[in-house]
Amino acid sequence: MDSKESQLDLLNESDRGAVIVAAAILEDDLSELLKDAIQRNGLSGKQINEIFDLSGPLSSFSSKSLICYAFGLISKDTFEDLAKIRKLRNKFAHSTEKVDFLSSEIEDHVAEINCCIEASKKFEGEMFKGRGKNNAIKNHSPVVLEEWEARAKGFVKYTKSVFCLGVSILRLRIKEHHLLRIRT
Repeated sequence: MDSKESQLDLLNESDRGAVIVAAAILEDDLSELLKDAIQRNGLSGKQINEIFDLSGPLSSFSSKSLICYAFGLISKDTFEDLAKIRKLRNKFAHSTEKVDFLSSEIEDHVAEINCCIEASKKFEGEMFKGRGKNNAIKNHSPVVLEEWEARAKGFVKYTKSVFCLGVSILRLRIKEHHLLRIRT
């Protein structure tokens, strides 16, 4: 699945689904990066599976991103963004209350993710934003509508859109870094 395709798929998910699926896609990208590096060292398929299975040392998103960073497979900025997205995923996945991109806590969290800040600078649409206080993400004139009315008119939540664009940027960074390492 290419970056634009996954971005559109994420936009079509519920808010909770978009964050959880985005984290899963990023985790898969890290697994691919690690498996490629491990295979170059001659480990068997069985050994690789043991490393990544549920009780293996690379079974979690956190451990995959940390090992990728420790071995120079991703940059510090990418590592930090992955950590923030992982924390955001945990908020969405483990909350028993309604969590969405219009809550001030979520907007402020997304506004601290570097790839989302970068994505906000590329955003050219009208903004349907909630109540977050962090202005690191570029502000546009807000459209004031009820959520159902905004969706009926074809709007996507600004913070959700910026998050999905940011994930696409982050995926490209991971793949570019991987290609650079393969060439050298």
